[in-house]
Amino acid sequence: MKKPTGYIPTLDGWRACAILAVIFNHVAPSPNVLAKLPHWFLWAKAGCGEKGVQLFFAISGFLITSRLMEEWNGFGGISLKRFYVRRVFRILPPAMTYLMVIGSLGLAGFLSINWRCWLSAACFYRNYMPVYSSGLDTHYWSLSLEEQFYLIWPALLVLSGLYRSRYTAITLISSVILWRWIAYHHIWGVALRLGEFWRRSDICFDGLLFGCLMALALESPLLKRWLSRYLTVGVIAIILVLILATGGHTNTPSARTVQSALMPFLILATILNPHTWLGRLLEFSAIRWVGRLSYSLYIWQQLFVFHRLIPWVSLQLLALFGVVVLSFYGIEKPMMRLGYRLAPPPSLGHNDLGATPR
Repeated sequence: MKKPTGYIPTLDGWRACAILAVIFNHVAPSPNVLAKLPHWFLWAKAGCGEKGVQLFFAISGFLITSRLMEEWNGFGGISLKRFYVRRVFRILPPAMTYLMVIGSLGLAGFLSINWRCWLSAACFYRNYMPVYSSGLDTHYWSLSLEEQFYLIWPALLVLSGLYRSRYTAITLISSVILWRWIAYHHIWGVALRLGEFWRRSDICFDGLLFGCLMALALESPLLKRWLSRYLTVGVIAIILVLILATGGHTNTPSARTVQSALMPFLILATILNPHTWLGRLLEFSAIRWVGRLSYSLYIWQQLFVFHRLIPWVSLQLLALFGVVVLSFYGIEKPMMRLGYRLAPPPSLGHNDLGATPR
């Protein structure tokens, strides 16, 4: 029987990288500053938000699958009931609090709310709604996609079994890649290619599935040793170059496939080699703290940074972190603890449960 692995090193650090990329993409400098920025900087800024979300997807798929396999190895099975109880107490309290706040501000006349989109965010099907509304709930597309994924993948893992599940993951990944190519080239028009097309679960599930596959692959001691040896910092640099080269404003089936496939290798490289300089950097206490706040940061940044409720970037960020600290310590952590009491997880590594762009 395998013992619980507990905390997964560098995962909080990668969460921090993901959320900072999203916030960086949404921060809008003043027109005077914007005009002085070099072209390459603006290109990187425009593409980093999507890459941050893709990194979140890779983290989520890897983490959830690792925890489910840990439960299987330790107890001979997976309790879907306990899994979903923990998910509810992890995801819903911060997400619903944010929606209630913007809904109240909308009813009071301070914000313009598209109530149809607001409802889709509350019911987690925002990724099948038009992208552009008031912008206040647009980021719930990724939450919706992940929640839909959680309804499917854990059950498939249980039905497939621990060892057949890797073939299930490969089959699903191949199906999503093929369907994305067919849908992009032969069904939907150009008008949708940069819109809601890239938010749909049937188009984007491979972003999570590649992370799941990597977690399943680590069950092989031989492959784990091979990855630990060859996923060096130099390889990470090459992977980052490839990810950057397939990003920006260009959304194509091949570019999305490359990004989805490569993101989990960034995570694996430092999880398997946490004592490299990069691993130590990602484990720096301040970076880990930002990573712990990443879910609340993702939820609330749309109001303060993207919507720009407050003038000046410095004040936006200050207000954002102030509200996020209240959200994390006043809502998120207490509700997570309650979920753990009602449905104890199989591992002591509570702090790294449930990464999301979450």
